[in-house]
Amino acid sequence: MCYMLAVGKNASADGSVMVARNCDSNSTEAQQIVSVPRRRYPAGTMIRIPDTNNISIPQVEETYAYTAILRVAEGEEIPMAAGGINEFQLSAGASTGGWVKPEVARLTPWPDTVLGDYVMTLVLERCKTAREAVQWLGKMTEEYGARTDNYILADPNEVWLFEQYQGYHWAAARVPDDCFVVEANSFRLAEINPDDPDNYMCDPDLIPFAIKHGLWDPNSGEPFHASRAYGTNEINRPRGANGEYAQPYYSLHRIWRGISLLAPSTNLDPYEPTKEYPLFVKPDRKLTPEDLINVLKDTYEGTELDEYSPLDEQYPTMIDPVTGHYRYSPAWCKSRIIGCPQTITSWVTQSRSWLPNEIGGLLWAGLAATAASPHIPFYAGNTRTPVEYRTGLAGNKGAYTKNSAYWLFENIGNLMNLFYQGTVDLVKPVWCEFDRRLYDLQPVVEETALKLYKEDPARAVKFLTTYSNGVAHEALEVGEDMLAKMFTRIALVNNPQTSRGYEDPKTWKSAAFIY
Repeated sequence: MCYMLAVGKNASADGSVMVARNCDSNSTEAQQIVSVPRRRYPAGTMIRIPDTNNISIPQVEETYAYTAILRVAEGEEIPMAAGGINEFQLSAGASTGGWVKPEVARLTPWPDTVLGDYVMTLVLERCKTAREAVQWLGKMTEEYGARTDNYILADPNEVWLFEQYQGYHWAAARVPDDCFVVEANSFRLAEINPDDPDNYMCDPDLIPFAIKHGLWDPNSGEPFHASRAYGTNEINRPRGANGEYAQPYYSLHRIWRGISLLAPSTNLDPYEPTKEYPLFVKPDRKLTPEDLINVLKDTYEGTELDEYSPLDEQYPTMIDPVTGHYRYSPAWCKSRIIGCPQTITSWVTQSRSWLPNEIGGLLWAGLAATAASPHIPFYAGNTRTPVEYRTGLAGNKGAYTKNSAYWLFENIGNLMNLFYQGTVDLVKPVWCEFDRRLYDLQPVVEETALKLYKEDPARAVKFLTTYSNGVAHEALEVGEDMLAKMFTRIALVNNPQTSRGYEDPKTWKSAAFIY
C-alpha cells in the first residue's frame, strides 16, 4: 500500500522533474541503499525473476549504472528496486494500483507470467528516458501480463504515470510540465487519446476491448476514460480478511490530502461523492523536495480526519487517564494516513536537464518510516554507499540485523510510535533540521561539483560520492545518539501507574537532568 507523487519541471522551484514515494510493506523487509555499476553479460544469458511462476527473461548485453533503494533477499538473482535513479537521470517508482471492475477481473484474470515490481530494477538497468521506459513497460505488459500495478517514470524533461488494468492492458499519460500528480493505490488516469502520442500511450487493444465488452460506449459523446472503463473506486485496499470490503476512502483520503497540501486553493471535499479527484493539478507555489517529503510524513493533522489529540485541555498528560496507557503516535488511528509506520523507505528524486547527468540526478533516500529517518542525498554519479546502508535482508531472512542503517532508523520509529509523547521531540525536529541543512547546502555542493566536472568529471564524481557517504555516516551518528536519548527517557518515565506519569510533560521534562 504505497504512495507516490510526481512533479513536472515547470511546477518545481528550480526546474527539476521530481518523483516521490513511500513504500509501505512488512517492516522486517529491510531495505538497502546501493550504487550498482554498469555490468556486461554473455550473449544468451537469462535472468530468473523472483516471486513469479519461475519466469526467466533474456538479459541484455550491458546494464546501466544506478543508485537505488533495494529489497535484497538471499538467493534471488535480481533485487527489487523500491526507487532509484540511473546514470541518465531516469527515476522510477512503483505502487499497487486500484481495483478493476468485477467483470474486468472475470474477463482478464492475472496471467501466470506476471513479472511484478522487479520491472523497476529492469527499467533502471535498461532505459535512458521516461518515454523509452513507458514503451518498454508496455511491451513487457503485453508479453508477460499485468496485475493492477502503476508506475511513475521521470527523466530531466518529462514524467509519466503508467497504469496496468490486469490481463494485458495498460495506459500511460504524460504529467503536464506545470502540474503535479498524486497516486495512492487507485486508478487515476482519465482521458486517454492514442491519437496524441506526445501525451498518451496505451496497448492497441485497450479501447477496442472496452468497446467490445461494454466498458465504454463510443456513441455516448464522452471521451474514453481509462479509470472509469476498467476500474472502480467503490472498493479499495482496506483492512480485511480478503481485502474486498467497500472502503473507497481508504485510499481516496490520501489523494485528497496530497492535493490539498500542495494546492490548498483547490478546496477539495475529503468525502467527494463522485470518488474522483483532479488528476493533474497546478500547485499553489513552486515545489521543492522538502515539500514532497513533508507530504510523505503527513498524518492529517489539523484536518477533520485528524483522530489524534496529543495533549487536550482536560488531560494534558502523556498518559491516557482512563487506561493508564501511553498515548501512541498519530499512526494509531482508524484512517489510513500517508506517513504510516509500515513505511520501509521514503524518497524523492530530482532530474535536471541543465546539469551533467552525474550531478543533475539526485536521490534523497530515506530508510524506514519517513518522519523517523533522515533523507540522504545520493547523486546519479555516486559509486559507493557505506556498508551499514548495504546491510539487512528481506524475505525469509528478514530480521533485526546489527550495524544496519535500516534497522537503526526502524527502531527509532518503533519506539517513537509506542512512546510518542515522551520521545517525539527527540526525533522529528532533529531529522527535520538535519534534512533542512542538507537542502541549504545543496547549491554550494553542486556549484563545487560543477567546477570540478569542467576540469575532470571523475573528480566531480569522487567529490559527490565522498560528500554523500559523509552525510550518510553522520546520519548514523545522529541516529545512535538519538536512540540512546530515547532509551534513557523511556527508562525515566516508563511507569504509567505512578503519579509522575500524570504530570504535565512540560514540568517533568524541564526537571530531569537529561533534558
